[in-house]
Amino acid sequence: MSKTKRNLTEGPLFLPMIKFVIPIIMTGMLQIFYNMADSIVVGRFSGNDSALEAIGSTTSLANLIVNLFMGIAGGSGVVIARSFGAKDDEKLSRAVHTSMTFSLIAGICFSALGLLISEPALILMKTKPELMDDALLYLRIICAGIPASAVYNFGASTLRSVGDSKTPLIILSSSGVCNILLNLLFVLAFGMSVDGVSLATIISQYLSAIAVVLILMHRKDQPYALNMEKLKIDASLLREILYLGIPAGLQGTLFSISNIILTAGINDLPGYDLEGKAIAINIEGLVHTAMNSYLHAAMTFTGQNYGAKKPDRIKKSILYAVVQVLIVGIVGGQLVNLFAEPLANLYVDPNVADKDLVINSAVELMGFMLSVYFMCGLMDTLSGALRGLGYSTIPMIVSIGAICILRMIWVFVFYPMEQFHTLIGIYTIYPISWSLGVIAMVVALLIIYPKIKKKLLEQVDESDKENFDKTPSAEN
Repeated sequence: MSKTKRNLTEGPLFLPMIKFVIPIIMTGMLQIFYNMADSIVVGRFSGNDSALEAIGSTTSLANLIVNLFMGIAGGSGVVIARSFGAKDDEKLSRAVHTSMTFSLIAGICFSALGLLISEPALILMKTKPELMDDALLYLRIICAGIPASAVYNFGASTLRSVGDSKTPLIILSSSGVCNILLNLLFVLAFGMSVDGVSLATIISQYLSAIAVVLILMHRKDQPYALNMEKLKIDASLLREILYLGIPAGLQGTLFSISNIILTAGINDLPGYDLEGKAIAINIEGLVHTAMNSYLHAAMTFTGQNYGAKKPDRIKKSILYAVVQVLIVGIVGGQLVNLFAEPLANLYVDPNVADKDLVINSAVELMGFMLSVYFMCGLMDTLSGALRGLGYSTIPMIVSIGAICILRMIWVFVFYPMEQFHTLIGIYTIYPISWSLGVIAMVVALLIIYPKIKKKLLEQVDESDKENFDKTPSAEN
């Protein structure tokens, strides 16, 4: 098997899943480290005391559009994985060219939309007046990088869907180093602040997009190779991609909307709590990224084996992904908790008056969240398995009920109560919503899997019968 693709429909599953996931985890970790570098540089060296708080106030909004694209990219990944598993090279090629064309067009459109709604969205989120100028500048620059982010995510999804999880790691490693160097150049040498770190971010995003396009073009011997002359949208395949991807994208968007509502709710807390929250979320991302890698693994493994019509391997793929993500979530959460305080110290200027309050707030929130974070990883993994099987709508419905509606009720009904009107109080809803989400998705899989197994086995039987009918002995 070529090193540029990996067939996940044959042979062992447990160790290949670990090998597949490790580059994705490393890719995500590098992204987190680069984001940490952004926050550390702007928090400690920009000379702008409110810069970190301003960036933290935009995170949920900036992630909204990105999550939409990542979900739709996941839809294209399922189509590509199924085509690869079924060895349908012609459909595989059309799917790649359709998804890459769509990513560029949609990226440009959403970039323009983001630039238009940035200011009113920040106002709706009750962003503090003293943070508005920095937050708006940061968000608008980040929106200019949406086309690059879209192209990269669709390209990386293509590579992972054919079993190549290493190349996205190499791309991100290179662009990330560039990001850090540009951070230091813009902030330390040029005296910039939020504008410097945001410019560094989008420059590295465009480098990543260019790299993934060049790599896909260079793989001319592979059926998923990108050919500029073939760039066009196949309407039937786009419908299939959007059918699978839009629910996943809406699911990510709904997560972001619930986080935006939560962010708006806590904007009346003291500034040290807001900074502590920004630091905690940044550090917690280490564990979340590691766990979220199993969403991609579950989606790719189930997608390829669905295409190959192997239901038993689908079942094993889901079980192995669940076991592995629980280990990563529990062990990883405790490890990060051990180093919570020294990690939080990296973000805060030692000369800031409320340094201890900021760090205590961050450490307290991390201690609470990381002890239950494995439930988030389990929910994401089960969601990935359902997407790989073609059931993207179910995770979206679960997100609407267990995540969005429940969290909104909590923010508007319980959070105003004195006993819950704290940083920990508002985040208490997270483990509750994760638990309900896991239960709903387990029930869905228990109902869906027997139907999938029966359907695939019937297709295999029909295929065997057709092949038998075409043999010379049958014709005689």
